[in-house]
Amino acid sequence: MPKAALVCVGSELLAGQVNTHQAWLSVRLRRAGFDVVGESSVPDEVPAIRRALARALAAADAVIVCGGLGPTFDDLTREAAAAALGRRMSLRPALWKAILQRFARYHLAVPEENKRQAHVIAGAKVLANRAGSAPGQLLRARGRTLVLLPGPPCEMYPMFEGQVLGRLKKTHARGLHPASFSVRLSGVPESAADEMLEPVRARWPQARFTILASGGEVSFHALTVESSDLAARRVRARLRREILDAVSDFAHGEGEETLEHALGERLRRRGLTLAVAESCTGGLLGGRLTAVPGSSTYFLGGVIAYANALKVRSLGVPSRLLSRHGAVSAECAAAMARGARRELGASLGVAVTGIAGPQGGTAEKPVGTVFVAVSGPGRAETVRRLDVIGPRENVRSRAVTSALRLAYDALA
Repeated sequence: MPKAALVCVGSELLAGQVNTHQAWLSVRLRRAGFDVVGESSVPDEVPAIRRALARALAAADAVIVCGGLGPTFDDLTREAAAAALGRRMSLRPALWKAILQRFARYHLAVPEENKRQAHVIAGAKVLANRAGSAPGQLLRARGRTLVLLPGPPCEMYPMFEGQVLGRLKKTHARGLHPASFSVRLSGVPESAADEMLEPVRARWPQARFTILASGGEVSFHALTVESSDLAARRVRARLRREILDAVSDFAHGEGEETLEHALGERLRRRGLTLAVAESCTGGLLGGRLTAVPGSSTYFLGGVIAYANALKVRSLGVPSRLLSRHGAVSAECAAAMARGARRELGASLGVAVTGIAGPQGGTAEKPVGTVFVAVSGPGRAETVRRLDVIGPRENVRSRAVTSALRLAYDALA
């Protein structure tokens, strides 16, 4: 199995910014039959980038570098890669002309700094960037492949899938036939999912498995490499059947299907609509739902009722209910879900209320106490209490995932 290594460049990655590139690239490389043997984040410094490249090129057949191809003083990936390979860079007039034309289309002046983006390492293949001004570069050196990609996801993702992955497979994975299957779960802790899937892992000692929990969801991935395409298809079918049999009560999607997409498909198939009422999540639930293309066919809208007065005025939550049970209660969540459904004319109403923290908790209802509720379809109504441990962002994220799962189950 060919090996791949990732190097992500950016001082911001060492200052707390979440690096989403590693997970995204790793998933696609593994599905293509690559063993990802190393991932590193390095600052915007030529010596640090050079050291990371040297380690990666010594360990892997393909090295993917993302970030540091912009026009500013701290975009140093090109210079570091050229130095690591002992090659020169030169200005490509055609690239510079393309950058000038791109700026002209938007009636923008071109800073002189952007000329740096038109410099190419000797022997590199230029990778066109249709979403930005920073072209990528692909090089072969000592039997290895080195790929330089821009950092912004809207530029990097299409460049990798459209111009890089196929070349890597042809160069390093020719004759390999990966059989892979991924499933996404919700409503179950990572440890419980791992226990359910342990018999599958025991039956497939030759396979590589990964499990990852994030925001209340669990992703499980299996990969083997077979001798023929027919064998790979048969193995994938077996893996899929065995994995889904083990976790069928909690699986909501295959591959990269999100919970919000799976819920949307259930709504679409049944011709139903959805409205939301949010308190502690402040619009995150509606944001997840509207991130799905085509969600306007089933998502009507929502009410962010953070203040109790708005819960009463916009959702019809009775004042006496709030006085008796409080805003963070099963009763309030149910009333909010009914109100969203009634006031917006939806088939389903989904509500979230809770204490995200860090202040506001009590002995009876500590920080992390959340209630999610679904009203409909028909007269059905479900409320669930969560006790989430962690910072404010984690409480809010888990609350949204739990609300989506409750709605998904309501349509089973």
